[in-house]
Amino acid sequence: MTRWPRPQPPPSVVWAVAPLALVATMSLAQSPGTPPASSGPDTSRAGQTTPSPPSPSSGIRNKLSAGDLLSAESILEVHRDRNGEDGAYLSGLAWLARGALLVGDFEKADRYAADVRRRCADSLAHGTDPEKNPVVEIALGAAIEVKAQRLERTQGAPAAVAYVRSELAGIKGPVSLRTRLNKRINMMTLTGAPAPELVVEDFLGAPPPSLASLRGRPVLLFLWAEWCNDCKVQEATLARIHSRYVGRGLQTIAITRYYEDDVTKQPREKAKVDSVWKAVYRTGLGDLPIVMSTASYERYGASSTPTFVFIDREGIVRRYTPTRLTEAEFDRTLTELLR
Repeated sequence: MTRWPRPQPPPSVVWAVAPLALVATMSLAQSPGTPPASSGPDTSRAGQTTPSPPSPSSGIRNKLSAGDLLSAESILEVHRDRNGEDGAYLSGLAWLARGALLVGDFEKADRYAADVRRRCADSLAHGTDPEKNPVVEIALGAAIEVKAQRLERTQGAPAAVAYVRSELAGIKGPVSLRTRLNKRINMMTLTGAPAPELVVEDFLGAPPPSLASLRGRPVLLFLWAEWCNDCKVQEATLARIHSRYVGRGLQTIAITRYYEDDVTKQPREKAKVDSVWKAVYRTGLGDLPIVMSTASYERYGASSTPTFVFIDREGIVRRYTPTRLTEAEFDRTLTELLR
C-alpha cells in the first residue's frame, strides 16, 4: 500500500506566499453554495424603488489582492461614513477578516472575525433568517472559517475541528452554510480517512454503485452543479483523464443535488440537470453514474464547485480538492492511486 503523507509546508512558507495566492483563495471561499442570484434594488419603501448603495466589497478585494490591507480598511470606513453599518458593511468586515488572515495580520484577523461573529449573532437573535439573508449567511461562514484557521495554526487541527463542529451543531441551515463548514472540516480531516458512503436520494441513468462495492478500484468523485461554469470548463480535462484511466479501473461518480426546495419543481430541475449533462459532459465522459444527494453534497463539503475527492482501492480518501485542477494534477494523484 502506498503511503500518502499529508503535505505540511512550514508556516513561514505558507504566510510568505499568502498575498500571491489571495485572489484564488478568496474566490474559493466565496464560491456560491446556491445558484447565483441578483441582489436587486431596495424596495423597502412602499411604492418606491431605492437603488442600493454600491458595495465596497469589490474595491476591498482588489486592495487585498495586492496585499494592501490598510487601503481596504479605508474603503470600508468611507462606506460606513456614507451609508452606515448596513449589509454591505457587514460583508466588507468579513472580507477584512479573511484578508487580514491571508496577509498575516493575525491580531486584526481575530478582531474582525470576532466583530463579524458578534454582529451575525445579534442579527440572528433578532429574527434574521440566514436562509433568506445571504449577507448574514456568508459573513457568518467567513467568521467561523477565519477563527478555525487561526485555531488550526495556534492550537492544532483537533481544536479547530472541534470548534467548527460545535458551531455546525447549532446551525440547521441553510444547506450552503452547513456545506461550507463541512468543507473546512474536510480540509483538516478527510485526507487519510475512510470515504463517507454516498447517500443516494435520487440519480440519473443507471443506479449508482456504493463506494463499498467499489473496493479494489480507485474512485474519483466529481461534485458539480448544472449552473457551475467552472465545472463546465473542466469537462475537456476530465474527458482526457477519463479516457486515460478508465481502462485501468478508475470509477468516476458525479454528484450534485437539488437546489429547489419545492418538491413539485424538482422534476423540472432534474430534467435540466440531465439536459446539461448530456450537452456538456456526456460526449467525453460517457454515462457516468450521477448521484443527486443533498446529504452527500453537504458531507463532502461541496460549497465550492467543482470539488474532487480521490479515493484509493481500500476506500481511503487520498486527496480532497475543493477547486479546479489541471490535467497534470489529476495525473499526479491518479498515478499514485493506481500504483
